[in-house]
Amino acid sequence: MAALDIVSHWGRMNDSIIQLVDYIPDDKLDWSPKPELWNFRGILVHIATARHIWMTRDVKDGEPSPIVLGEATSKDDLKRHLKASWERLHRFLSDPAKLAAEYEGRFEPHTITGHWIAFHAIEHDIHHRADIFHYLALLGIETPDVTTP
Repeated sequence: MAALDIVSHWGRMNDSIIQLVDYIPDDKLDWSPKPELWNFRGILVHIATARHIWMTRDVKDGEPSPIVLGEATSKDDLKRHLKASWERLHRFLSDPAKLAAEYEGRFEPHTITGHWIAFHAIEHDIHHRADIFHYLALLGIETPDVTTP
């Protein structure tokens, strides 16, 4: 069994999410285009929290999960939590046995594999990274090119 060959690309994507935090104006961290949509801070907290939840609840990796929402009071806090949650997820993604293992699903009484968790988690990161890009574009803020080889 091999580890996922997308992990290095995913790591660069996580780096780009962390870089995007610096593009958010300080006075817009709690801004969203509509009241019913998450703001920048909410999206970033959600990305980090979701990673920790997968590892705690489903994988049961034995590591404690921080209270990201209560600790994410600044951009530096957000970047720290995004980095820490990626490092935790990376340990899982780099272990072929954990990827091949089966875990109890939470929505129905069925099992899911580590590969399923990985697919769900990368889709989640991509989806919310796009939210951040769209919000910044609505504010007229140019962002870096995130095309990766």
